[in-house]
Amino acid sequence: MEKNFIKKNSCSSCGGKNLIQILDLGMMPLANAFLNEEELKSEEKKFPLTVAFCNDCALLQIMDLVNPSVLFKEYDYITSASAPLIPHFEGMARILTNEFIKSKNDLFVDVGGNDGTLLAAIKDNCRVLNIDPAENIAPLSRERGVETLSDFFGTETAKNVIEKYGSAKVVTANNVFAHIADIRDAFAGAGMLIGEDGILVVEVHWVGNLIGDGGFDQIYHEHLCYWSLTALKNLVNSLGMDVFRVDLIPFHGQSMRVFISRNRPVENSVLDLLKKEKEIQLDKKEAFLNFREKVEKNKKILVNTLNDLKKNGKKVVAYGAPAKGNTLLNYFELTPEIIDYATDTTPMKQGKFTPGVHIPVFSPEKAKKEVPDYFLLLAWNYADAIMKNEDEFRKNGGKFIIPVPEMWIV
Repeated sequence: MEKNFIKKNSCSSCGGKNLIQILDLGMMPLANAFLNEEELKSEEKKFPLTVAFCNDCALLQIMDLVNPSVLFKEYDYITSASAPLIPHFEGMARILTNEFIKSKNDLFVDVGGNDGTLLAAIKDNCRVLNIDPAENIAPLSRERGVETLSDFFGTETAKNVIEKYGSAKVVTANNVFAHIADIRDAFAGAGMLIGEDGILVVEVHWVGNLIGDGGFDQIYHEHLCYWSLTALKNLVNSLGMDVFRVDLIPFHGQSMRVFISRNRPVENSVLDLLKKEKEIQLDKKEAFLNFREKVEKNKKILVNTLNDLKKNGKKVVAYGAPAKGNTLLNYFELTPEIIDYATDTTPMKQGKFTPGVHIPVFSPEKAKKEVPDYFLLLAWNYADAIMKNEDEFRKNGGKFIIPVPEMWIV
């Protein structure tokens, strides 16, 4: 295990050592390491999971780094299996091609493009390239007609891409730059790819939502960094680029779509969000220490509620088996004695068991035949769409338990 894990002692962004520990979630399995029945007989890999705040550059980050080849070479997450993601990326494709793509010879690169959902919506307008290390996902991308390079991204990969394809007009990285240990090298590589005239568009979960209306469950080994615009701007400025636009979008709770270049004028959206972050003290450790207290309080309330429901003979099923749900299940110690099973639309997860607490995962069809009293909504970031789809369940008396940021039942 040791060769697959290191404990860092400096900031991933600025290299500073002025770090304050915010959360210690103990020994955790990898959030996407679902197990088959045979694997339950073997010892499961678990790693420490601690989170710290950098007092120098304001980045919230994981201190425990798992070898990326362990995390990403085989991957159970498929973009198109999450229905809300498809229109999200199709809309993003329209926005970026309309404004920034001027010729069919322009190159559009998606870093961590998974099964090619975004680029499939763009490929008729320009040249496209998906760079993603998950070798089991690459064939799905290629089946969509998207050229795909199975590799980790950084300056060396960027040099190879430039040599073969030339510079890119647009580089996107959607919920990817939270996953890369050498984040400076990744941003430097993206900067090389866009050259003087291109743009880099990064979507990341906004840390203001994580510690506000979001949930601590989005903290797991794959998510190495939790970005504020303040921290992101500090990094890109140090690499000779700047943020020129930012949109807060209602995705994964709340995310930032950040537009980066070398020479475009800074828009008011950037100044407005930086001002907001200062007001809620995202550049100060105190905001994150308060977040820690909130997590511990919510843990006690949710666990007590679930234990009471089980004592009263109620059937509780997890709705969705997302990676973040495994952080919550393990930290709150929600075993099959409390959660009967989980449902998920991702075929690769069905028939397997969640890491750590080993809750069996089934197709959503099971819950239609064996209707639970309560769904624990682990996929809470899709709450509105899920509630709409499950209107009949609710009309028949079924209830949803929303676990974060504070437990409530609806």
